[in-house]
Amino acid sequence: MKKRVISAAVALIIFIPLIYLGGTWFKIAATILAVLAMKEFLGLPGVEKRPNYVDLILYALVILLTFMDKNRTSYYFLTILLPMLAVIYCNDNKKYNADDAFKLIGMTILIGTIFHQFTEIREDSLMKFIYLFLITTLTDTYAHLGGTLIGKHKLAPKISPNKTWEGSIIGGIFGTLCAAVFYFIFVDGTVNVLGLLVITLFLSCLGQLGDLFFSAVKRNHNIKDFSNIMPGHGGVLDRLDSIIFVVIGYILLAGII
Repeated sequence: MKKRVISAAVALIIFIPLIYLGGTWFKIAATILAVLAMKEFLGLPGVEKRPNYVDLILYALVILLTFMDKNRTSYYFLTILLPMLAVIYCNDNKKYNADDAFKLIGMTILIGTIFHQFTEIREDSLMKFIYLFLITTLTDTYAHLGGTLIGKHKLAPKISPNKTWEGSIIGGIFGTLCAAVFYFIFVDGTVNVLGLLVITLFLSCLGQLGDLFFSAVKRNHNIKDFSNIMPGHGGVLDRLDSIIFVVIGYILLAGII
């Protein structure tokens, strides 16, 4: 517990000022996190056989997709093209093949796009950025509390045995209500309240699905955490699993909320 508290405190001391400042410094921080997240993906058991130059290509592409604002369409085409060309250059199906390339293309686009969206949302509005993180933080907190107190029915026992339907429902309710109140007070007091509640609940549910998705990835690879960059908490993907799905949902609903 002491280790968890200390690592969480250090993370907050580092990132709260960067989030508040925004701009280039926040973009640099997001890019560093994107590279670390990509490293966690590339380090999964069973995904480590490719040549080193493939990793260098992927890291470069993640940096471009996360940091750069212009020519993004070109970067997406590069992300599709370069890992495929590397298959031909490698010419060794045991080390790196077309199936590997398709998986890595998906990983690279996911990481680069999501972490770039972190910077876009922050530049658009600090309060909206906080709102999205409140959804996941409060949902996770109350889901854990509710599951501990009254949880009886397993939500997804083969993926995450400790999660319960009771905890999920309580987390969704409190995460939605608290985050929606924050949005109404600090972002837009003229928003349609019913619409805000529905959208926030949808994002809360997406966050829980994101948690389960990345838990499934870890279970498929027989690991507890993606890395140990935050002692007691795991890696970048362990901490941001829920918000990744929430941001995807937010992108889809950006024209509504």
